Amino acid sequence: MARPRKVALVTGAGVRVGAAIARHLATHGYAVAAHYRSHRPRGFAAALQADLAAPQGPDALARAFRAHFDRLDLLVNGAAGFDERTLQATDAAAWDAQLDLNARAPLLLTRALLPLLRRARGSVVNVVDVGGGLVPWRGFAAYSASKAALVRITECLALELAPKVRVNAVAPGTVLWPDRYPAARRRQLAARIPLGRAGTPGDVAEAVRFLAEAPYVTGAILPLDGGRHLSGRGGG
Repeated sequence: MARPRKVALVTGAGVRVGAAIARHLATHGYAVAAHYRSHRPRGFAAALQADLAAPQGPDALARAFRAHFDRLDLLVNGAAGFDERTLQATDAAAWDAQLDLNARAPLLLTRALLPLLRRARGSVVNVVDVGGGLVPWRGFAAYSASKAALVRITECLALELAPKVRVNAVAPGTVLWPDRYPAARRRQLAARIPLGRAGTPGDVAEAVRFLAEAPYVTGAILPLDGGRHLSGRGGG
């Protein structure tokens, strides 16, 4: 009898790193449900739209997923907002926007899909960030706080959901430049990386798959930054 195909749900799969993760998993044997908010992905087993920043967004996405699939082997929480703001520019709305999407949504989506994850003895991989997740960044207080929260959520859920569900995180550094970064800033930031180059979305995707398929790893926060987090604080 053929082994059932593994199923993965990747949030934020419409663009950038999330899209790379979804494509990588699809080429390595997973049936991928690709979540998006506004940029619909193509070529996957399902494309599911939801606003995960809304209070009911995670539950809505979970319902849509269950309408297509009856198993879940891997949940990748990749959807995120990246907002550079000084303290003076950070009001309650800006703070809530970062925490709602970057920290609350992964927690609530994991909760909503927990029965399927337990049944498959699956895993969760959260996408955090070197900025906030491992070191503070100047000018990114709300964003960094949201990623630090997701690191601790990862560790707490790894304890709470063991042994049936493993929970880990990848912490990318510079793997895909924001479009607004000029060439001079990109060169300046790349010069701080011990391995001498920026990473790629493919580096992140491979690490996600490694954690998904590493049966004795849980509660790990895996840096993917070429050693940048070893070189000091205050970057951006």
